[in-house]
Amino acid sequence: MNAHHPHGLTRRHVVAGGTALAALLGSGLARAAGYPERPIRMVVPYPAGGSTDIVSRLVAKHLAEVLKGTVVVDNKGGAAGAIGAADVARAAPDGYTLLANIVTSAVLTPITQAKTLTYDPVGSFQPVAMVAKLPNVLIINKDIPARNLKEFAAWARANPQRASYGTGGTGSVMHLTGELLKRDGDFAMEHVPYKGAAAAIQDLMGGSIVAVLDNITGVIGPIRSGQVRALGVSTDQRSPALPDVPTFAESGVKGFSNASWFGVFTRAGTPRDIVAQLEKATLEACARPEVVRTLTELGAVPDPMGAQAMDTFWKAEFTYWKRAIDAAGIPLN
Repeated sequence: MNAHHPHGLTRRHVVAGGTALAALLGSGLARAAGYPERPIRMVVPYPAGGSTDIVSRLVAKHLAEVLKGTVVVDNKGGAAGAIGAADVARAAPDGYTLLANIVTSAVLTPITQAKTLTYDPVGSFQPVAMVAKLPNVLIINKDIPARNLKEFAAWARANPQRASYGTGGTGSVMHLTGELLKRDGDFAMEHVPYKGAAAAIQDLMGGSIVAVLDNITGVIGPIRSGQVRALGVSTDQRSPALPDVPTFAESGVKGFSNASWFGVFTRAGTPRDIVAQLEKATLEACARPEVVRTLTELGAVPDPMGAQAMDTFWKAEFTYWKRAIDAAGIPLN
């Protein structure tokens, strides 16, 4: 996974983005000049209140200000993101419908639900920009005698009947990260799926499970208050929000690197000049100090990426997560 500047746009991003933008706009500049002429709808394929919704509302607010228009957030949860994604896939390709896409709805659901989806999970969408990545974090009950991942792996090998980890559900990014971590780190622990990560964290603190994998936003509070012990993050660089917590790669699981992530997409077939305008506005919104600060406080790593780079990254994610799904033995439907 490519490393990107963690605190906003680098000069290289800006120059490259500006050059690409000029080429994209060309003679279409006049046609997009009136855009947006009516409210833009940002579909969030998850319920209100979760981390995807929080980031979506932050981006929507600042995107509206940059575009000097209105961006309305529309929560359409269900079916691991497929209901909201299908709604956008049916929308007109005119730049007035956006999709707040995360790794689950953009990659995992298309792989695991390939036979039942009502839309083309790749051909229906046009990436606009990457906003941020969220490291996945392994936390353990503080009574477990392990101060790092190596010690925990040794403990798990010595206590196979007790080694279990909770996540927010089977087939989630956290479940798949756990299965890859077990395989690449050469130790075993039983997966215990919950209906949400909050319940798993409660059971972890109560001692009925010994570990939990969640994205950083969900566990940063208990980590900072010392209620649980963080052993590692899944990204290739440490999180600015948890600078003392090493990466899995630093902890001996060589080459390990993944993340939950958040990007803005629109309907495929949207005119290139409008996509370019949305791309420029999204990157500008995400470079604002307030957005960078809020994302960082949430534990996210701002990771702006333009439409073309986002498209390359997104398509490569299918290969990575298919390997994880195979490792977990998850049946495809």
